[in-house]
Amino acid sequence: MRPEDILIVNDGSTFLKTIGLILAEKGHRTCVTDSPLEALAELARKYFRLVIVKLPGKTAGSPALLNAVKDLNPEVRLIILGEDARLPVEAFKLAVDDYILLPCRPVEVWRRITSCLKAIPGAADPEAVQGKLNAANGRVLTKLSLLIHDLRGGLVSMQAALKLSRRLAQGQLDADANRLLEDAGKKADWLQALLEGFLRQAFRCQESDADLDICHIREDVVAPVLDELWHDLQKHGVALENHLDFLPSHLGTVKGDKVALKSVFRNLINNAIQYGGKGCSLKIDYERSEPFFRLQVFNSGPVPPQKTRHALSSSLPPGKVKGNWGARGLGLGIRLSQKILRSYGGDIRYEPQPGGTKVQVVLPMS
Repeated sequence: MRPEDILIVNDGSTFLKTIGLILAEKGHRTCVTDSPLEALAELARKYFRLVIVKLPGKTAGSPALLNAVKDLNPEVRLIILGEDARLPVEAFKLAVDDYILLPCRPVEVWRRITSCLKAIPGAADPEAVQGKLNAANGRVLTKLSLLIHDLRGGLVSMQAALKLSRRLAQGQLDADANRLLEDAGKKADWLQALLEGFLRQAFRCQESDADLDICHIREDVVAPVLDELWHDLQKHGVALENHLDFLPSHLGTVKGDKVALKSVFRNLINNAIQYGGKGCSLKIDYERSEPFFRLQVFNSGPVPPQKTRHALSSSLPPGKVKGNWGARGLGLGIRLSQKILRSYGGDIRYEPQPGGTKVQVVLPMS
């Protein structure tokens, strides 16, 4: 039997882990994950010939995963294991090669998997297929990482609010209410761990040079984010000076995906609010220097130490930034932003200024 690349999306059970070990002993290149997010990261990173998904268990989000499997690689062979009464409707709408209804004998599962492997045709050009997959998914995964980073920031705020609520309500709520607060805190902790796990996986993936979209930096990026964060700006008493209001409409077009660029800009504004402190000033400016457009965000407030400035401008992976700034998330946001901006042919530059900090986003003009 020809060696194949196989992804197993497990639910933590030992049975499929054992199957993965046996397949590896047979010469196959197997990858076993225990969550849909880990599986999505692997699918975007590598071309698999067979995907085996165990439902439901910890893979409760599996309908989205099943759709992603076929979207990322329509030629992949897909086997689903699950209980008959709990299979999602989406599973029956896909071109699935085999359904294995549980419970059943292990030997039957093994027989069905080996039969599917024998039926896989030879790949005409594996390197070309892998290259196409990388090009299609590299930027998608990076943009998704930025969005996950945004979700993580909001989740951290929710966790802090839950902890404060529990302290303030100590002794004033009944047992059921206390249990609800405790459960909510545990679920928030679990979700944060899941998001951080995805971010770690995403940084293993490569960027691509796919064709870039065209968007207007003020109308598609800056204005929508400022509207979204207007309440936070007022709440912290931020004095906003936005020079992009004077940018002529025909001069603000840049190359880049507006969803990803909004995540980059949102991260910069959130950092400015958080680290500038109450009553800080925030200045948004721009500079056009062919062939680049430079978006500048300056905020008054403390300047991070030299050690942290060096880490933010280096190629260190997430988690290596030291000091209070990095511990509160700035390093990770800068790294994600830098990753996607460089895929556009741009960059992000951190520049300490007297009395504050300036971050400059460099983008190619359309």
